[in-house]
Amino acid sequence: MRLTWLPEVLRRAGLTVHVASGWSERGSSSWGPIEGITIHETRGSRTSTDAGEIRVLIHGSNSAPPPIAQLYLSRSGEWWVIASGRCNHNLVGWAGPNKGLGNSRLLGIEAQHAAGEPWTARQYDSYIRGVAALVRHLRIPVGRVAGHKEHQPWPAPKGQTSTKSDPEFDMTRFRRDVAARLAGEDDTVTPAEFLTILKDPKVAAEMSRLPWAFKPADHDGETAHGIVLTNMTHSLLTANNLATNADTKATQILARLDGLDEEILAGLGGQPAPEVAQALVAAGQDPAALAAELTKLAGTTPQS
Repeated sequence: MRLTWLPEVLRRAGLTVHVASGWSERGSSSWGPIEGITIHETRGSRTSTDAGEIRVLIHGSNSAPPPIAQLYLSRSGEWWVIASGRCNHNLVGWAGPNKGLGNSRLLGIEAQHAAGEPWTARQYDSYIRGVAALVRHLRIPVGRVAGHKEHQPWPAPKGQTSTKSDPEFDMTRFRRDVAARLAGEDDTVTPAEFLTILKDPKVAAEMSRLPWAFKPADHDGETAHGIVLTNMTHSLLTANNLATNADTKATQILARLDGLDEEILAGLGGQPAPEVAQALVAAGQDPAALAAELTKLAGTTPQS
């Protein structure tokens, strides 16, 4: 099994994704299915570089043979896909949500982070968004997202010596944040995220293959094509009504101002409020009453 879909899934979540050279063939293909995700942090120095961290993940360390993890999350919030196959990021766990599972069933993510280093909102949010996208694609419960410290906690059982304390953030909160993201409570798509989705050629290809004659069961026999046209028509009518309403308001405001001398109106732009008030009083107008009337016509609230 190879996770060649990793870059696409993360990019569709609006994330910036890079791929390490050779990623698509890195790691054994003899593994799976994936039943959970292990959350790690690299525990390098606070001055570590992406290149240095990625080098270790690809070539291994004194305590872990390569490759170490499928995914890497930089302090910048950007992602790197390291491997598509099985990686060596944890032991068979003796505790936590994924107890009894090891590298053959767990996807690993290493985030660039030093011991005691504060987590930035940018990196933490990217971690949430990335994991939510992976959980959705893998169709696994959020409860199967476990911290390395939950998987291999102290004290270790007899015969085991490798206990872990990463990541430093609270995993209960992390799972709750991932669940909220999946539920749409904090899933607003920004313009940048939307453009990323639209630029994906596979999205356009999928849209071109939509079964326009398909009839959803909950739409009384109406075809998908008809539903789309209905919604588009409704949106256009709404926009037209808003524009008409705006034109009506503008006409009413202009009619109210029509009684004022054009030279007075021309001289009001950019003037301090006291001078505007004096000019209106001199023209026989009550500034406060005029302001209230125009505000009502415009349908706005006066700024304090």
